Amino acid sequence: MRSLLSIFVWLIWLVHIFVLGPLVVLVVVVSPRRLGFQMLTAAVRSAFFFAGIRVTAPGWERIDWSVPHVFMGNHQTMLDPFAMVVAIRRHVVVVEKAELQRMPVYGWLSRAWGNIPIQREDPTQAREGISLASERLKEGISIGIMPEGTRSKDGTIGPFKKGGFHMAIDAGADIVPFTFNGSFERLRRGDWRIYPGTIEIVFGEAIPTAGLGKDDLDDLMARVRGAVLASYKGPQDTADSRETART
Repeated sequence: MRSLLSIFVWLIWLVHIFVLGPLVVLVVVVSPRRLGFQMLTAAVRSAFFFAGIRVTAPGWERIDWSVPHVFMGNHQTMLDPFAMVVAIRRHVVVVEKAELQRMPVYGWLSRAWGNIPIQREDPTQAREGISLASERLKEGISIGIMPEGTRSKDGTIGPFKKGGFHMAIDAGADIVPFTFNGSFERLRRGDWRIYPGTIEIVFGEAIPTAGLGKDDLDDLMARVRGAVLASYKGPQDTADSRETART
């Protein structure tokens, strides 16, 4: 029964992608922050509705949208970016793997939206991408990044990479930590079946970076990761539990 329901959901999602997708791309090119965002949000909400997936965002109400932020958190499944669209309710560009922008429909939408590609295997290009993200922050555009660099294989939160923290310090932008709970259970890595339920994205208190330098990088990373772990409801090893307690 689960397989049959999942086939139905994937068929509905394919209709969203290949019928609504090109229309959303066209509108995003014309008006990314207004009508385009509204259409994208409506399309994602519709797709989640047919899958029986609900998104909640505790802590969203305390985000100060008068200044740009760097949103940083864990990465559980391919559903995460779409859940963030529903939760954040603002035009936020993300730093993502360059190969994602070569995908049909999603790649077109990503480029039109202004997302920043990162070629992780090329250190020079990766630094250029982080530099571009810093410029976007200085222009007043918020950035989303998942510093683990890849989806979790088992639901646990992996170590964070430094690039996004260099970006935040360079721009002097506050970091808003967020934590995904339940996303891994909706669509597990290596399993094509969809499981209905709730995806919760917990937004923490903003962590300032103004006045910080390279010497503060490790402490900043530990503080942000500790905030993400503090709101996490899934399995995690004991070393991380001790780290959270210290934070």
